[in-house]
Amino acid sequence: MKLRVIIWIIVGIIAVAGVLFLLLSGKTQQKKVTINDLRFQIQRDEEKINELTAQLAQARAVPLPPNNAQLVNEAETNLNEAHTLLETAKQSENLRDIEANLKEVHLRMTKCRRLLRAATRRKSTG
Repeated sequence: MKLRVIIWIIVGIIAVAGVLFLLLSGKTQQKKVTINDLRFQIQRDEEKINELTAQLAQARAVPLPPNNAQLVNEAETNLNEAHTLLETAKQSENLRDIEANLKEVHLRMTKCRRLLRAATRRKSTG
């Protein structure tokens, strides 16, 4: 046989073996989230909320235009809601409830950060 035919046969065998391996291996399993993982996440989120509270206090210390003061008030509302949800997650024992609360906490903290950034951003003149 020609060398070219032998090479293509070997490539074909490798390709078929690869496809079979992919089909038979199935999907990879997701890591199981435990209550300890979520408790650790709650602790980290609590620290982040404390940092955001400090940033909020700094933003309130500086006189702001009415529009920006409104943004700071909205950021404070989001931060308070995030803190309330975090306390609810601390007391819950159901994994799904804790995950849902933490997801909502992350959304509220992100919104709070954006609002604080928008409120304290200085407009460039010129």
